[in-house]
Amino acid sequence: MAKSWFLAVLPAALSLSPLAEAARCSSTVHESGYKKSAPTIDAPEFLVADGPLIAGGKVTCHVSYDLVSGNHNVMHRIETGVLDGIKYRFYYSDGSGLVQGLAENVLDVLKDKYSENWSLRCRKDEMNDTHYCSMTREALTIGAFGASSRFVSVGSEYFPGSSIAVRVDKQEPITAPANPGFTTSQETALIAAMSTGTSVLTRYVQWPYEANKDKKISLFGFKSALAIIDTLNKQLQ
Repeated sequence: MAKSWFLAVLPAALSLSPLAEAARCSSTVHESGYKKSAPTIDAPEFLVADGPLIAGGKVTCHVSYDLVSGNHNVMHRIETGVLDGIKYRFYYSDGSGLVQGLAENVLDVLKDKYSENWSLRCRKDEMNDTHYCSMTREALTIGAFGASSRFVSVGSEYFPGSSIAVRVDKQEPITAPANPGFTTSQETALIAAMSTGTSVLTRYVQWPYEANKDKKISLFGFKSALAIIDTLNKQLQ
């Protein structure tokens, strides 16, 4: 099925009183560059909720000086935690974040390779209220959209007339035309297989190179990442 990528329109920024900040954050971190003498502005938030959104999570206010405006600090709320033994982190400002993708990873930009974790993102179209949240690793993207739907996509910028394929462990590969992509039944089967699998092999052909692009991906953290994007997407209802 064809997938649409939606553009988020964020609400205007609001300033918070210290009491309001304390009510929404378990702690506050003043990052380097923070100026105590400057006012602090609450960053526009895509996920409008006090939080935490995941049971047992911790919401921290991170305050830093806004170099763009040059006249105030900006506060972002970040939720961190562990879901079923898997570390996660996401921003309330835009739904972006990371979910642990290998047992040894710690969600540190210096210690982990970016592609070794599940990358989160959310989008909402304020014109028609369509929305989705997704998890991506290498060329594989799984998304939650609408009330309870999901999608699976592989790669981008496809070579005309090419196909995409996903193989979980040693199961039979599931293939589809690159456009329009996997059918709903194929997506359901793939997500079920990945939820119990250990690794997945993806394949697609990218323009202008008429050659397969294959990538094997660990499914460590898959179920937790899937549960998190479902939760974030429901928050956009």
